[in-house]
Amino acid sequence: MSGLMDQFRRPMGRRGRLVAALMNRGHKPLTSWGLTHVHIKPDYVILDVGCGGGKTVNRLAQQAASGKVFGIDYSADMVEYSKKVNKKLIAENRVEIVEGSVEKTGFSNDFFDLVTAIETYYFWPSFSDALREIRLVLKPAGKLLMVNEMVKDGVYEIKHAKMIEQAHVRLIPLEEIRNTLLSAGFADVQIFTKAGSPWNAVLAQKP
Repeated sequence: MSGLMDQFRRPMGRRGRLVAALMNRGHKPLTSWGLTHVHIKPDYVILDVGCGGGKTVNRLAQQAASGKVFGIDYSADMVEYSKKVNKKLIAENRVEIVEGSVEKTGFSNDFFDLVTAIETYYFWPSFSDALREIRLVLKPAGKLLMVNEMVKDGVYEIKHAKMIEQAHVRLIPLEEIRNTLLSAGFADVQIFTKAGSPWNAVLAQKP
């Protein structure tokens, strides 16, 4: 398993595809819980940042049945993997998967109703730059939903220090996440936690 840990930041090749399959299965309960904290209208245009194996894109497309869902990932192998998972929806022009960076998505300003980031902020080179880019591509009153199964709370990161180091994860305390969102121009930041679990969800709105 230790060899796979290096793949979580940027899955590539055979091991990367294995990680994508593991994430598609393993993240389902977390994603289901996280999505309960945001209302998705059928005609929403949505961006899933760090789309990985593509299952979250698929689920979002089911909820935004008359809208469109875009996925972005900076691993070319994950883009191809996600395209295969969403092949039918792509053929119907309901999904589009692109290679790119969260700091420079390439999308127009005021384009998305919702941006989701499931288990991915840990790997962003610059958290603040990413948030500023996300704010730009969101429509006014658009929302960002971040969903995470890890937390920096003075306990979790100590207990799981070895795993965090092997996976090259950078955790940020929830209050720092809130403050950085506000500094990046977001408003109405809400933080949700699951009792007895490190799971957390952060919902913020573009004014």
